[in-house]
Amino acid sequence: MRLTATWRKSWDKDRSSVLVPLSVFALAFFLYTRALGWGLPAGDETWAADAIRPSAPLAVVWHNLAGHGWNSGWFWFKYPPLHAFLLSALYAPYLLWLWVSGGIAHFSSEYPFGMSDPIASLSMLARIGRLASASMGAGCVLLVYACVVRSFDRAAAVGAAFVVALAYPMVFYSQTTNVEVPYLFWLLLALLGAVRIVEGDDRTRWWVALGVGAACSVSTKELGAGAVVGLPLVLVGAAVAAGRPASSWIRGGFVAALSFAGAMVVANNVLFNPLGFAQRIGFLTQTLPRDIALQYAPYYFPIDLGGSRGAAVELAQLSLASARLTTSLGWTTLLLALGGWLLALRKRPAWALVMVAAVAGFYMISVRAMLSLSLRYLLPITVLFAAIAGIALAELVREGRLRPLRLAVGGLAVLSIFAYGWDVVRMMNGDGRYAAEQWLAAQPLSSSVEIFQNRTYLPRFPQGMKVMDVPFEARSTPEFQVRQPDLVVLSTSGLSGITVRYKQDWQDGADSEEGYSPAQTSIRGDTMNYSRDANAAFLESLTAGELGYDEAARFVVDPWIERPLIQSLNPEIVVYRRRAESGGTSRPGVETNPSTAHAPSSPQGTH
Repeated sequence: MRLTATWRKSWDKDRSSVLVPLSVFALAFFLYTRALGWGLPAGDETWAADAIRPSAPLAVVWHNLAGHGWNSGWFWFKYPPLHAFLLSALYAPYLLWLWVSGGIAHFSSEYPFGMSDPIASLSMLARIGRLASASMGAGCVLLVYACVVRSFDRAAAVGAAFVVALAYPMVFYSQTTNVEVPYLFWLLLALLGAVRIVEGDDRTRWWVALGVGAACSVSTKELGAGAVVGLPLVLVGAAVAAGRPASSWIRGGFVAALSFAGAMVVANNVLFNPLGFAQRIGFLTQTLPRDIALQYAPYYFPIDLGGSRGAAVELAQLSLASARLTTSLGWTTLLLALGGWLLALRKRPAWALVMVAAVAGFYMISVRAMLSLSLRYLLPITVLFAAIAGIALAELVREGRLRPLRLAVGGLAVLSIFAYGWDVVRMMNGDGRYAAEQWLAAQPLSSSVEIFQNRTYLPRFPQGMKVMDVPFEARSTPEFQVRQPDLVVLSTSGLSGITVRYKQDWQDGADSEEGYSPAQTSIRGDTMNYSRDANAAFLESLTAGELGYDEAARFVVDPWIERPLIQSLNPEIVVYRRRAESGGTSRPGVETNPSTAHAPSSPQGTH
């Protein structure tokens, strides 16, 4: 009621103060739902790497609350439980309808989970999860607007919202069930509280937003912790610099701490399963006993919480992070952001220092610890840089000297930013896997197909087609020549999964076994995984045409703007077909989808 009264007062005083943020949210939500059906229906599978599968939230709730009893010590090694709890709550009305209508005959922990039509039902759960991400993504854009509008003005806030909404990873992850956007949403809520406080508004609501936002962010994905660790210092420093009484920040700090603690207890189910919470902390800090850790995460977890690593290692990590950030933003946004930081520090130094503290803390605590640095691990820094770039974009087109020239430059920047973001929607909706599926549907159902990769990166196969998911140890040339499938389907994403095995012992260094070679090393030189020599030799021989197979078709969407792609986005699908015995070594014509196919390219890296 109080919030409604506040909005009604704002509406009566200045309708644009209500209409503009509502429009910002609506437009962002529209953008983030353009490819919501990407890869669906898919049952319990997903095309987004590390996304939460439709059944996973229900499993997390069951293990936390019903499966093992009080204080069982169970924890989900991938993520904290908050987002799984939230998705389960959103699932509940649909699951109730399924139960009433007979769509669920009984509950089971194994596929099809007691569902009469698991493909349709699980795909609907996936849509619900993606709608949650889209809503929280649009909420992120709205929170960015709110963070900027009071400290700068409405034009700067709209500019910040525009650039953030079209940020390359935001467009992608707001349409999947990865936890990146949800933890960012809570983090931005905490930052909104912080900027309002340093700007002189120390009402209780902002201290609560700071505490609850920080707690919910780390309870969705602990990576968010780095962005908030430096905020207390900035808040106290700003209060002292402004001559505010110490009682204001002491009282506020107490409120924030209490809000943080309460939210952590609820979000992590601490009252019912305190041991599970403690063991997850031990797992992340690599202090959990090995025998317990291996029950939950039987492979290497690529984080390094060590101290000093030497100048060369630190510079290598910083260089890698800078390259990833440039890819994430695009050059237009990056150049605007560099000017925006100078502008923000000059106009609103306290506000800018909150952002500097968030970026620096996130890098030092979170990014620096990640041995395998994907684009998504830089999402908070990406969004804050994009927001700063939006402030500079608004300044660029204001009234003043050389405005026609500045308008022209600003217009080109807007087009570039739009193309960089909208291209993600285009690649999702035109995903080469769709064309590959049509091609496969035209093949005889009797065809035998072999795959060697996670189905996340592959097209869906026609019902009735014989598809063999070849075990890791059976991916060698002699065994393949015995099987002689009709078709082999490869994806350039997740290609390393054909040959690479992660270290089983994540805590103690494990030497490579005979027949294995180190495949990926961290910036410190530590081996993170191993490649099986026989698998690597088989893959090389297959793609070189030495095993009697030729490339039959290739499908991919050409990006408008070339860049390293998020691993799940727009993988290139290549189909190899067994050469006819009478065909000798001649190469048949390669069938392609004319709108999406292009010449072979090197596999994409993991980003």
